[in-house]
Amino acid sequence: MNYKLLFSFALVLNLFGCSSVYVPQEHPLRDGLIAPLTVSGDVQINNSQQSKDKVIVYSYGGSELESNYHDITQALVNQANKELKKNGTIQTSSNNKIIDIRVDYLESKYKFFYWNSEIKFTAKLGNGETLVKTVKHGSGSLVQDLNGCIAEAVIYLFKDEKVVNYLRSS
Repeated sequence: MNYKLLFSFALVLNLFGCSSVYVPQEHPLRDGLIAPLTVSGDVQINNSQQSKDKVIVYSYGGSELESNYHDITQALVNQANKELKKNGTIQTSSNNKIIDIRVDYLESKYKFFYWNSEIKFTAKLGNGETLVKTVKHGSGSLVQDLNGCIAEAVIYLFKDEKVVNYLRSS
């Protein structure tokens, strides 16, 4: 066998790297991380991220994970709806609420057996207010880091005073 040819082939494979698809999944939040919410009227949380273009959410040592911000935003929206049902007390009102969410950035970086991620998202409330949030997360597992960062974004959304007041207003 020609070892030079085998070595060259291995080198080319390494240069191209390995790319996998990251499919965001819910990282469940334990009770108490989101305070009880008073909600006046029905709430509709929407995915306003239209782009399904491929983005790299992790890259290190020749391997990478790709996804798209539409799917990542949908994971955030799904978890936000679930947490709102779990933590919200609905009061009857004809004043329904809308929150449009758009994730514009999610990336995890490796640092010595640990991953640190950051997510940037925009939440536009139905009253016209727009919130831009940056949330950081860390974990000993890459996929948990990414999913956990999305979950932390939900926590930060429902801890924001403007969101709490908007949901409560009649």
